[in-house]
This record gives sequence, C-alpha cells and structure tokens, in this order.
Amino acid sequence: MTVIFMITIAALLLSGMASMLLLGQKQTALSFYSSRAMQAAESGIQLELSKMIHPQGVGGCKTASTSTTTYTFGTGGLKGCKATTTCNVSTIKSEDYASIESIGRCGDATGSLDSASRKIRVRAKRPQTP
Repeated sequence: MTVIFMITIAALLLSGMASMLLLGQKQTALSFYSSRAMQAAESGIQLELSKMIHPQGVGGCKTASTSTTTYTFGTGGLKGCKATTTCNVSTIKSEDYASIESIGRCGDATGSLDSASRKIRVRAKRPQTP
C-alpha cells in the first residue's frame, strides 16, 4: 500500500514538473516572437524614414500625404515577419510633419497564440523638396 502511494505521489510531482517545463518553454517562445515583432516594427519605421530623408528616395511620405506599405522580411533574424507602415502628413505652422506608424508581426497566422505584434509610432519633420 505504501509503495502504491509513493508511486502515485511521484507521478503527480512529475506531471506537475512537466507542465511547468512546457509553460516555461511557451513563455520563452512568446518572448522571442515579441522581440522579433518589435524589431520588425522598428525596421519598418527606419525604411520609411530612409525613403523620406534620402535625396533619391521614392514612395512613402516623401511625396504623398498618406501611404501604406507592407514589408515582408525573408532573410536573417526577421524571416517570417512583416511590418505594415502607415504614413500621414500634416502641416503645422507651414511645416510638414510625417506621422509614421509601424505594426510588426511575427509568428504563425495573425491572431494565433503563437504570434506577436508590436506597434511603434513616430513623428518627423518632412524635408523640403527642392
């Protein structure tokens, strides 16, 4: 009777430890997706700012008052991630300002439990076009 009791207790302890291990692995994976999603969103912002600031840049906030662009990353650490950027230009005291919002998404299908998304918003003064 004591042996059966001990085996039952050991089995309960092992199943509890196994579920804690799986939960820890899941949290680590979600943290990884979250970090990659933040990097994808930041990359989207940087790509839009580069278009706007570079003299030969085209598209985005460079010439349009509103634009939406989706960047899909296929190599490196952001493989399987994408960034959707939206740019709106507004004039304040005769100066043009671009509000750029970037949503980075990584992981499985949008909205699944094995994915993450992060949003970044910046405002920058749009350079004068010659």
